[in-house]
Amino acid sequence: MIKIKLISVNLPESYLRVLEVLVTEGKFPNRSEAIRVSIRDLIKTEFLIDESVNRNSHPSIIESENEIQENLII
Repeated sequence: MIKIKLISVNLPESYLRVLEVLVTEGKFPNRSEAIRVSIRDLIKTEFLIDESVNRNSHPSIIESENEIQENLII
């Protein structure tokens, strides 16, 4: 089971308005899910798929990489 942790994020009002539109249009069930999907996609494109990442500079990430990959729906 995936552990979900609560965090607080400050966003520009324009981002919040766009999130509300996405939820209103039924693209996401709520703002939290829209943000989770966005972060998941960022991780997939910027970290996991990019083979040029120097993992030696991120030792704490190596330990959790398998867990992250298990939680990503590709």
